[in-house]
This record gives sequence, structure tokens and C-alpha cells, in this order.
Amino acid sequence: MAATSDDAFLAPAAAGLHRVELSAANEMGTVNAWIIDDDPLTLVDAGTRTPGAVERLEAGFRAAGRRLEDVGLVVLTHHHTDHLGLAAEVVRRSGAEVAALAPIAPYLGDFPAEAARDRAYMAGVLRRHGWDDATVTTNVDGWARFHRVAEPCAVTVPLTAGARLTLRDRTLEVLHRPGHSESDVLLVDAQRRLAFGGDHLLGAVPSVPVRDRPLPGGDGEVPPDPPGDDIAAMVRYRDSLRATAALGLDVVLPGHGAAFGDHAGVVARHLARQERDAAGLLARMDAAPVTAAAIVRERWPRAPDGFAHVLMSGILGSLGLLRAEGRVAVLGAGRDGVVRFVAV
Repeated sequence: MAATSDDAFLAPAAAGLHRVELSAANEMGTVNAWIIDDDPLTLVDAGTRTPGAVERLEAGFRAAGRRLEDVGLVVLTHHHTDHLGLAAEVVRRSGAEVAALAPIAPYLGDFPAEAARDRAYMAGVLRRHGWDDATVTTNVDGWARFHRVAEPCAVTVPLTAGARLTLRDRTLEVLHRPGHSESDVLLVDAQRRLAFGGDHLLGAVPSVPVRDRPLPGGDGEVPPDPPGDDIAAMVRYRDSLRATAALGLDVVLPGHGAAFGDHAGVVARHLARQERDAAGLLARMDAAPVTAAAIVRERWPRAPDGFAHVLMSGILGSLGLLRAEGRVAVLGAGRDGVVRFVAV
């Protein structure tokens, strides 16, 4: 798809910014790559390495009056595959630097091996929460296909929380906002009161707090989840959303979907939806211990097995919120090694 400046909504704050929609190669459908027409010419996120993706990205640059070969900097908002797949190709074509939160560097540098570790971790989480071997295999095989839409790339500008990326005409502050992933960052242009939201803040719905494998070496100023705690991500995500709501912003440029305003109102709606989802889950629980897999099966009986990890991540997030409120208890792994939950 061609680039669009979204001028009707963004001007004048986002003049020189252009959205390119690329295939996300997952249930999201499309993913955004944002062109910043500055010095260096900058690309925020890099889509997936799917057929025709490079040509769509090239068309986006042409529509913005620039060339892919002129890119000087690629910035990644987090380490999920649908946001980093073309980074290596952009570097090959342009020689660009790649900036990302520091723990993404070893992950992206050895991507096939790291992605394989992700899949092994997912398999363990799925089994721990009651999924059968056939579903685990189907889910892992699906993720293996998804991981093939990215390739290794060197992160040459490792970032820490609070770092600043200085371009000719703007400065982007890097704010760590874990929850959807451990590596989510918000890139804030305070002068223009706008932010690149990645998947931390989407306009339509809150992102799923994906149960990711913890990245090595820490991931920013916010400490990681406690080791072995599968249900803490939602609480972290809600803390991150509240911190973002307090920022002085007029425009958010998300990782999926169109740019939007009223970020504090969007956050409030997301928090309310998370609370409704958790309350709805609690209403369906009874006094009997239940696994996360059983909850997913009851809630989405026709969902493909390949969605097991994503759907379960959402359920684990709701269970984490209910635990924090004292309304659900975690029984821990039984003799079968499976974790169960019970309403308090």
C-alpha cells in the first residue's frame, strides 16, 4: 500500500510523517511502518518479510518523495516479529543504523535461534496451563511459520529507557512501557505532542499482554515479571497505560491502525474493557479449580489451535488482574504439572 500522511487528522503536528501499511502475517492483518522525513531519514518499525512487502515499502517511500536507499535510521518499538521482519533488508539496501531497546540486540542478532527458544518457552507455558500435546504442536508449528517472516539484523544503536534519539528537526524520547511485550517502548516527540505507540497503545482495542519469554539482561527501567509468574503481565500493562495517559500528547501513531487523538480517553476505555473482561471471566468461574486452557476452550470453542498461545495470554492477563484484586487464587502445579485457578 502507498504511504499516507494522514494529513486530515495529523497536520500540522505530524507534518513529514507518513504511514505505510504492510502485511502483519498474523491475525492483525496489517502493521504500520512510519516514515519520518527528517535527517536521517527514519523508519519506525519494519513490518514482515512477506511476498511483495519490499515493493510496498518502496512504493511508500516514493509516495513520500523519498527512496528506501536513503534511510539512515530504523527504530524498533518492540521485538515482536511483525515489527522487525524487513529491518535487515532495509539495512542491506541503505546501510541504515538500527536502534532498539538494548536487550533486543542479542535477540535480533541471533533471531532464528532466539525464535526457536521462544517456541520452546511457549510450549512449556501451554503445557503448564493444561493444553494437550496436539494443540501445543499445532501452535508451535504456526509460530515457526510466522517467525520465518523475519531474519537476523544487527542493532547498532542500543537504547536504554529515557534515552533520546536526536534527528535534525525533532527529538524522540524512549519510554519503557512493558505489558504487551517486555520490550515495548513509546517514542515521544514532546515538542509536537505526539508519540509512536507501537503495540503499547492502539486506538481500537487494548493489546494482548502476550506471555513472552523474558529477554536476557533486563529490558529497561521497569523490572521484569517475577520468574515463573505467568499472570503478572496485565498488571504491568495497566501501570504502563496509566503512565502514558499522564503524558501531554495530541496524537498517537500506533503499530496497527490509523493515528488517533485523545490518548487519555483511549487509555481509559482500554482499562475499562480489561476490567469488564476480567469480571466476565470471574462470572463464568465456579468453586471448582480450572485451567487456563479450559477457560479458553469454553470461551472460544471454535478457535483454531494455532491461536492457543495468544488467547491464553489474554486469559492469563485477566486472571492476573483478578489475583491482584484478591478475587482469584493460583493453586500451583498439581501432580500432572498443570496450574489451576479458583475463584475466591
